[in-house]
Amino acid sequence: MFREWSPKLVGASGVLTFVSSFLPWWIVQVDTQTFTGSAWQTSSRWVTSVLLTVATATIWLAVRVVRGRVPMAVRLTALAVVAVSMFLTFEQRDDAEPWPPVEARVTMVPEAGLSAEVELSHAEFAKAVMPRNQLRRYTQPGRVSSTGYGYWTGLVGMALTGLTMLTAGRGDRRS
Repeated sequence: MFREWSPKLVGASGVLTFVSSFLPWWIVQVDTQTFTGSAWQTSSRWVTSVLLTVATATIWLAVRVVRGRVPMAVRLTALAVVAVSMFLTFEQRDDAEPWPPVEARVTMVPEAGLSAEVELSHAEFAKAVMPRNQLRRYTQPGRVSSTGYGYWTGLVGMALTGLTMLTAGRGDRRS
């Protein structure tokens, strides 16, 4: 029974992955305001991982429709591509640098009464910690930047795509 539904599940998980790319993958919360960025706005690696997963699901479905069977080489290649996609997704999240860097944190200079810190508006702060391909993690009271629900939805979509292709079997042989 599952094998009859598996091509539809592969397609649905590919669509889930693609749709998730428009959801907030990176969120910056400053006091009561929230700023978000989709995969398309924040990271080339995230866009690449989404497109690789969707392309893999599409090719797998095309082979399944045309041939009726998905050869082992295609299945293994598809699983490897989805694994690379998930790796890229994790890697971008892990590469988000802590912000501000330790060396940039300056305190008051007692003699002059001056501070090297500059006060930013909420929008300027969000823009500073969310530049494309150079995301910055920030965790302070009232200011937090981290992955959003789109990131997790995309990751689930990628995992489901891989799992459904793995468990779908080779399919029926066409005559």
